[in-house]
Amino acid sequence: MGTPHFFQPEKTVVFTGCASPRTHKTKPSILNNPMKLKFKNNTVTKISLTVKPDQLSLFSPLLGQGFTLKLRTGVSVRDLMCRQIGVSDDYLDQRVQTIFLDGKVVDNIDTAVIRQGSTLALSAAMPGLAGATLRRGGAYAAMRSQISHKNNIVYDSAENGTVMLKLFNLVALELGPMFLKQGIWIDGKNLENFFQRVPDSFWDGCLTAEIDGISQNVRKISLMEWKQKLVFLKLN
Repeated sequence: MGTPHFFQPEKTVVFTGCASPRTHKTKPSILNNPMKLKFKNNTVTKISLTVKPDQLSLFSPLLGQGFTLKLRTGVSVRDLMCRQIGVSDDYLDQRVQTIFLDGKVVDNIDTAVIRQGSTLALSAAMPGLAGATLRRGGAYAAMRSQISHKNNIVYDSAENGTVMLKLFNLVALELGPMFLKQGIWIDGKNLENFFQRVPDSFWDGCLTAEIDGISQNVRKISLMEWKQKLVFLKLN
């Protein structure tokens, strides 16, 4: 099986900043050898921001909208998250309580198969009856059988593919810095909406800004249009 990589085209969008201390341990990630790929009908721009640690939580909504990774597909959820990305088995088993794969709730992470183009959403335990019903392997799982992911056999024919990953609540706060450090692809429209919605304190917490290697006024970035662009974010 080949080594999976994050997407990285000829130009990248980079967020650099000071990460907060990790609250859990993960295995060393192997997602740190980017590939150069060509993207049709997209403009790619390089942005670099240095932000204060207390601003990192503001990126959680952006992670919840989804970001794209290039990984080996045709494997189980556990294989993708633990063997490829490097999240610990204990963290996946204990912290990630709700998992959606292509819109279906996953109960067995060892048999649910990630396909080419799949969307995988991860969440910590959610409150109330809805949270208890969606919790994988929970007592109320039978109540949502129509929206549950059916168990699949994990095929041996794994291949390079793309996966859309979405992170919510505590999972976004805890795993988000790791993914931002490795680098993620997002839609430029989502980035523009993010810049428009963050509070003024976010820009006060941005220490430096660059566009294609050229230093810029931080506030200027908030006024630019990023639609029709493919954005690569990276936190160093």
